[in-house]
Amino acid sequence: MIRDIGLVVLLIFTVAISFLTTTVQSIKDDNVKRVFTSVELAGFIGEDDKPIYLSILGEVYDVTSGKDFYGKGKSYGFFSGIDGTVVFFTGKFNEEGLNEQKNILEFTAPEIKAMTEWSKFYEEHEEYTYVGTLNGDFYDSEGKPTQYLDDILAKVATDEKSEL
Repeated sequence: MIRDIGLVVLLIFTVAISFLTTTVQSIKDDNVKRVFTSVELAGFIGEDDKPIYLSILGEVYDVTSGKDFYGKGKSYGFFSGIDGTVVFFTGKFNEEGLNEQKNILEFTAPEIKAMTEWSKFYEEHEEYTYVGTLNGDFYDSEGKPTQYLDDILAKVATDEKSEL
């Protein structure tokens, strides 16, 4: 009987540890991926001791370590606090370029692929870190990819397959 009680206690302990581990991992996962609104993102331009964030294809990166490039008045400072996807496509690094309403699917697959290479640059950069997604064209309010983003990536994937 004492052996049975010991087994029950061990089983309860094992289940409790498993539950706590899963809960802690879930909390970590939730903290890893934050969903920003455009208004929230606009606050991350390196002022008032805040970091510098930018978004490309709806993925938000902390580029504070590159403040000499992304800080206010610097060569790429325009990208701070915004999703600059369309601007990366058009090359118009100004308000006019930002306000152009472009359907990315109207670009050619090679043009879109070039854009995804910029996204890859931020993703693989040693000093820039992924901090979440931007609720909008590319990700929804839960941080899930939109059909629009899926269509964009599918266009690139289809083109890559046709090149093989």
